[in-house]
Amino acid sequence: MKKRLGGVLAGQILGLLIVCVASAFIALVSFGAIGGVTIASAPEETFQYIAPLTCPDGKMEYQQYRASYNRPGETSIIVECVTADGTRTDITGSSILYALVGFYLACFLPLCIPGGLLAIVIPMFFLRGKKQEAQSEAIGSL
Repeated sequence: MKKRLGGVLAGQILGLLIVCVASAFIALVSFGAIGGVTIASAPEETFQYIAPLTCPDGKMEYQQYRASYNRPGETSIIVECVTADGTRTDITGSSILYALVGFYLACFLPLCIPGGLLAIVIPMFFLRGKKQEAQSEAIGSL
C-alpha cells in the first residue's frame, strides 16, 4: 500500500508540475496581446485600476499628448503621481509593469488552479481503483 501511495504522490507532483509549466507558457504567450490591447484601448481606466499600487500616497494623473512634426503624429502618455505637497513623480514605467504583471496573473491563475486541482485529484482515483480491486480479490479468496 505504501508503494502505491508513493506512486500516487509522485504522480500528483509530476502532474502539478506539468500543469503549472503548461499554464505558465500559455500565459506567457497570451498576456502581452491581452494586456497590450487593453492598455492601448483604455489606458486611463487601466492605470486608474492599478493606481493604489503605483501611487499609494497621492493622486494619479494621466495625460495623453500628441507629438507630431507631420500629420498624424504619434500619441504618447505620461502617468504621474501627485502627492499632497504637490510633488510630481513619473510612474509611467512602473504603471505599465504592474498592469502587465496583473494581466499575466489573470491569464495564468485560471489555467493553473483548476488544472492543479485536477492533477491532485485524478491520481487519487487510480489509488482508489487499486484499493477496491485488492478488496474484491480478498473477498473472492474467502
